[in-house]
Amino acid sequence: MYSARKLWAIALVLAAPALHAQEPVRTELTTVEQRPVSRSNIVVGELAPYQQVAIHAKVTGFVESVRVDRGSRVRAGDLLATMTAPELEARRAEAESRIPEIEARKVEAEAQLAAAQSTYGRLQEAAKTPGVVAGNDLVLAGKAVEAAQARIAAMDKSVEAVRAAVRSIQALEEYLQLKAPFDGVITDRYAHPGALAGPESDRSKPLFQLEQINRLRLVAAVPESLFGSVRNGTRVPFSVPAHPGA
Repeated sequence: MYSARKLWAIALVLAAPALHAQEPVRTELTTVEQRPVSRSNIVVGELAPYQQVAIHAKVTGFVESVRVDRGSRVRAGDLLATMTAPELEARRAEAESRIPEIEARKVEAEAQLAAAQSTYGRLQEAAKTPGVVAGNDLVLAGKAVEAAQARIAAMDKSVEAVRAAVRSIQALEEYLQLKAPFDGVITDRYAHPGALAGPESDRSKPLFQLEQINRLRLVAAVPESLFGSVRNGTRVPFSVPAHPGA
Protein backbone atom coordinates (compact mmCIF):
# COMPACT_ATOMS: atom_id res chain seq x y z
CA MET A 1 0.00 0.00 0.00
CA TYR A 2 1.13 3.48 -0.89
CA SER A 3 1.61 6.12 1.69
CA ALA A 4 -0.12 9.47 1.49
CA ARG A 5 3.14 11.22 0.51
CA LYS A 6 3.72 8.86 -2.42
CA LEU A 7 0.14 9.23 -3.65
CA TRP A 8 0.51 13.02 -3.62
CA ALA A 9 3.77 12.84 -5.67
CA ILE A 10 2.13 10.53 -8.21
CA ALA A 11 -0.77 12.97 -8.52
CA LEU A 12 1.61 15.86 -9.24
CA VAL A 13 3.44 13.86 -11.94
CA LEU A 14 0.19 12.92 -13.63
CA ALA A 15 -1.09 16.49 -13.49
CA ALA A 16 2.11 18.02 -14.96
CA PRO A 17 1.33 17.20 -18.65
CA ALA A 18 -2.10 18.68 -18.28
CA LEU A 19 -0.66 21.87 -16.83
CA HIS A 20 1.88 22.24 -19.73
CA ALA A 21 -0.82 21.56 -22.33
CA GLN A 22 -2.85 24.48 -21.10
CA GLU A 23 -0.01 27.04 -21.62
CA PRO A 24 -0.39 29.09 -24.94
CA VAL A 25 2.34 28.72 -27.55
CA ARG A 26 3.63 32.04 -28.87
CA THR A 27 4.98 32.13 -32.49
CA GLU A 28 6.19 35.10 -34.49
CA LEU A 29 4.83 35.21 -38.09
CA THR A 30 6.22 37.06 -41.09
CA THR A 31 5.13 37.66 -44.70
CA VAL A 32 6.97 35.63 -47.33
CA GLU A 33 8.03 37.67 -50.35
CA GLN A 34 9.55 36.49 -53.61
CA ARG A 35 12.51 38.59 -54.72
CA PRO A 36 15.42 37.98 -57.07
CA VAL A 37 18.71 37.33 -55.42
CA SER A 38 20.71 40.54 -55.49
CA ARG A 39 24.30 41.29 -54.83
CA SER A 40 26.49 44.29 -55.38
CA ASN A 41 29.78 44.43 -57.22
CA ILE A 42 31.98 47.35 -58.12
CA VAL A 43 33.34 47.61 -61.66
CA VAL A 44 35.27 50.40 -63.31
CA GLY A 45 33.69 52.21 -66.24
CA GLU A 46 33.90 55.43 -68.17
CA LEU A 47 31.46 58.02 -69.51
CA ALA A 48 31.58 58.27 -73.30
CA PRO A 49 29.68 60.51 -75.74
CA TYR A 50 26.26 59.16 -76.62
CA GLN A 51 27.05 59.75 -80.31
CA GLN A 52 30.34 60.45 -82.04
CA VAL A 53 31.28 60.57 -85.69
CA ALA A 54 34.29 61.35 -87.83
CA ILE A 55 33.18 63.72 -90.59
CA HIS A 56 34.82 63.03 -93.96
CA ALA A 57 34.34 64.71 -97.31
CA LYS A 58 31.86 62.88 -99.55
CA VAL A 59 33.61 63.98 -102.75
CA THR A 60 37.18 64.92 -103.51
CA GLY A 61 37.86 68.63 -103.47
CA PHE A 62 39.70 71.52 -101.85
CA VAL A 63 38.68 73.06 -98.54
CA GLU A 64 37.56 76.61 -99.23
CA SER A 65 36.54 77.85 -95.77
CA VAL A 66 36.15 76.47 -92.25
CA ARG A 67 33.37 77.79 -90.02
CA VAL A 68 34.12 75.98 -86.74
CA ASP A 69 37.07 75.07 -84.55
CA ARG A 70 37.82 72.67 -81.71
CA GLY A 71 35.37 73.30 -78.86
CA SER A 72 32.69 74.84 -81.08
CA ARG A 73 29.14 73.87 -80.20
CA VAL A 74 27.03 73.13 -83.25
CA ARG A 75 23.47 72.12 -83.95
CA ALA A 76 22.22 69.62 -86.50
CA GLY A 77 22.40 71.15 -89.97
CA ASP A 78 24.96 73.85 -89.13
CA LEU A 79 27.54 74.50 -91.83
CA LEU A 80 31.00 73.30 -90.77
CA ALA A 81 33.06 73.90 -93.93
CA THR A 82 32.72 74.54 -97.65
CA MET A 83 34.71 72.89 -100.43
CA THR A 84 35.27 73.37 -104.14
CA ALA A 85 35.59 70.66 -106.78
CA PRO A 86 36.72 72.00 -110.18
CA GLU A 87 36.22 68.60 -111.82
CA LEU A 88 32.55 68.52 -110.81
CA GLU A 89 32.03 72.05 -112.05
CA ALA A 90 33.57 71.16 -115.40
CA ARG A 91 31.42 68.04 -115.74
CA ARG A 92 28.26 69.95 -114.90
CA ALA A 93 29.11 72.76 -117.35
CA GLU A 94 29.78 70.22 -120.11
CA ALA A 95 26.49 68.42 -119.46
CA GLU A 96 24.52 71.65 -119.34
CA SER A 97 26.04 72.79 -122.65
CA ARG A 98 24.72 69.67 -124.39
CA ILE A 99 21.10 70.47 -123.58
CA PRO A 100 20.76 73.51 -125.94
CA GLU A 101 22.53 71.58 -128.70
CA ILE A 102 20.12 68.65 -128.46
CA GLU A 103 17.12 70.96 -128.22
CA ALA A 104 18.25 72.79 -131.39
CA ARG A 105 18.52 69.48 -133.20
CA LYS A 106 15.06 68.60 -131.91
CA VAL A 107 13.61 71.80 -133.40
CA GLU A 108 15.18 70.87 -136.74
CA ALA A 109 13.75 67.36 -136.48
CA GLU A 110 10.30 68.78 -135.69
CA ALA A 111 10.48 70.92 -138.83
CA GLN A 112 11.39 67.84 -140.87
CA LEU A 113 8.50 65.97 -139.29
CA ALA A 114 6.07 68.75 -140.21
CA ALA A 115 7.32 68.69 -143.82
CA ALA A 116 7.10 64.91 -143.98
CA GLN A 117 3.57 64.94 -142.57
CA SER A 118 2.53 67.59 -145.08
CA THR A 119 3.96 65.59 -147.97
CA TYR A 120 2.34 62.43 -146.72
CA GLY A 121 -1.02 64.20 -146.36
CA ARG A 122 -0.90 65.57 -149.93
CA LEU A 123 0.02 62.15 -151.28
CA GLN A 124 -2.88 60.58 -149.41
CA GLU A 125 -5.29 63.07 -150.95
CA ALA A 126 -3.82 62.53 -154.42
CA ALA A 127 -3.92 58.77 -153.98
CA LYS A 128 -7.70 58.96 -153.80
CA THR A 129 -7.61 59.45 -157.57
CA PRO A 130 -6.52 56.15 -159.11
CA GLY A 131 -3.25 56.27 -161.01
CA VAL A 132 -2.12 59.70 -159.81
CA VAL A 133 0.32 58.53 -157.09
CA ALA A 134 2.32 55.34 -157.07
CA GLY A 135 1.74 53.11 -154.06
CA ASN A 136 5.45 52.92 -153.33
CA ASP A 137 5.70 56.73 -153.03
CA LEU A 138 2.89 56.75 -150.49
CA VAL A 139 4.64 54.06 -148.42
CA LEU A 140 7.94 55.94 -148.51
CA ALA A 141 6.23 59.14 -147.38
CA GLY A 142 4.66 57.31 -144.44
CA LYS A 143 8.02 55.82 -143.43
CA ALA A 144 9.58 59.29 -143.55
CA VAL A 145 6.99 60.52 -141.06
CA GLU A 146 7.69 57.57 -138.73
CA ALA A 147 11.45 58.13 -138.96
CA ALA A 148 11.08 61.83 -138.06
CA GLN A 149 8.88 60.95 -135.08
CA ALA A 150 11.45 58.37 -133.90
CA ARG A 151 14.25 60.97 -134.11
CA ILE A 152 12.27 63.40 -132.00
CA ALA A 153 11.51 60.71 -129.39
CA ALA A 154 15.21 59.78 -129.25
CA MET A 155 16.17 63.42 -128.77
CA ASP A 156 13.63 63.78 -125.94
CA LYS A 157 15.25 60.81 -124.19
CA SER A 158 18.71 62.28 -124.77
CA VAL A 159 17.68 65.60 -123.23
CA GLU A 160 16.18 63.84 -120.22
CA ALA A 161 19.33 61.73 -119.78
CA VAL A 162 21.54 64.81 -119.87
CA ARG A 163 19.31 66.62 -117.39
CA ALA A 164 19.44 63.58 -115.09
CA ALA A 165 23.24 63.70 -115.31
CA VAL A 166 23.18 67.38 -114.39
CA ARG A 167 20.95 66.67 -111.40
CA SER A 168 23.30 63.90 -110.29
CA ILE A 169 26.30 66.23 -110.44
CA GLN A 170 24.37 68.92 -108.58
CA ALA A 171 23.54 66.38 -105.86
CA LEU A 172 27.25 65.64 -105.50
CA GLU A 173 28.00 69.35 -105.32
CA GLU A 174 25.66 69.63 -102.33
CA TYR A 175 28.12 67.42 -100.44
CA LEU A 176 30.68 70.21 -100.81
CA GLN A 177 28.76 71.86 -97.97
CA LEU A 178 29.77 69.88 -94.87
CA LYS A 179 27.03 70.05 -92.22
CA ALA A 180 26.67 68.70 -88.69
CA PRO A 181 24.55 65.52 -88.55
CA PHE A 182 23.48 66.12 -84.92
CA ASP A 183 23.91 68.52 -82.01
CA GLY A 184 27.29 68.31 -80.35
CA VAL A 185 30.77 69.70 -79.86
CA ILE A 186 33.69 69.69 -82.30
CA THR A 187 36.40 67.83 -80.41
CA ASP A 188 38.98 67.69 -83.24
CA ARG A 189 39.56 69.75 -86.35
CA TYR A 190 41.84 68.64 -89.17
CA ALA A 191 40.45 70.83 -91.95
CA HIS A 192 42.32 73.91 -93.15
CA PRO A 193 41.63 76.15 -96.16
CA GLY A 194 43.40 74.95 -99.27
CA ALA A 195 43.79 71.36 -98.10
CA LEU A 196 42.78 68.51 -100.42
CA ALA A 197 40.10 66.32 -98.88
CA GLY A 198 38.31 63.24 -100.12
CA PRO A 199 36.10 60.31 -99.16
CA GLU A 200 36.93 58.09 -96.20
CA SER A 201 39.80 55.69 -96.78
CA ASP A 202 42.59 54.04 -94.84
CA ARG A 203 44.91 56.96 -95.49
CA SER A 204 42.58 59.94 -95.28
CA LYS A 205 41.95 61.81 -92.07
CA PRO A 206 38.52 63.13 -91.14
CA LEU A 207 37.91 66.84 -91.41
CA PHE A 208 36.20 67.02 -88.02
CA GLN A 209 35.38 64.87 -85.00
CA LEU A 210 31.90 65.57 -83.63
CA GLU A 211 30.67 64.27 -80.27
CA GLN A 212 27.35 64.56 -78.46
CA ILE A 213 28.14 65.33 -74.82
CA ASN A 214 24.83 66.66 -73.51
CA ARG A 215 23.90 63.00 -73.19
CA LEU A 216 26.51 60.45 -72.15
CA ARG A 217 26.83 56.69 -72.31
CA LEU A 218 28.26 54.70 -69.37
CA VAL A 219 30.59 51.97 -70.63
CA ALA A 220 31.81 49.36 -68.12
CA ALA A 221 33.56 46.02 -68.52
CA VAL A 222 31.47 43.39 -66.70
CA PRO A 223 33.35 40.19 -65.73
CA GLU A 224 32.10 37.03 -67.37
CA SER A 225 31.21 35.54 -63.97
CA LEU A 226 28.74 38.38 -63.37
CA PHE A 227 27.30 38.57 -66.87
CA GLY A 228 24.53 36.05 -66.19
CA SER A 229 23.23 38.00 -63.20
CA VAL A 230 22.76 41.24 -65.17
CA ARG A 231 19.20 41.65 -66.36
CA ASN A 232 17.87 44.01 -68.99
CA GLY A 233 16.36 47.12 -67.43
CA THR A 234 18.26 46.87 -64.17
CA ARG A 235 19.08 50.28 -62.70
CA VAL A 236 22.78 50.59 -62.00
CA PRO A 237 23.96 53.31 -59.58
CA PHE A 238 27.32 54.88 -60.31
CA SER A 239 29.53 57.67 -59.08
CA VAL A 240 32.33 59.72 -60.55
CA PRO A 241 35.42 61.00 -58.71
CA ALA A 242 34.80 64.57 -59.88
CA HIS A 243 31.44 64.63 -58.06
CA PRO A 244 31.71 62.44 -54.96
CA GLY A 245 28.41 61.66 -53.28
CA ALA A 246 26.36 62.85 -56.27
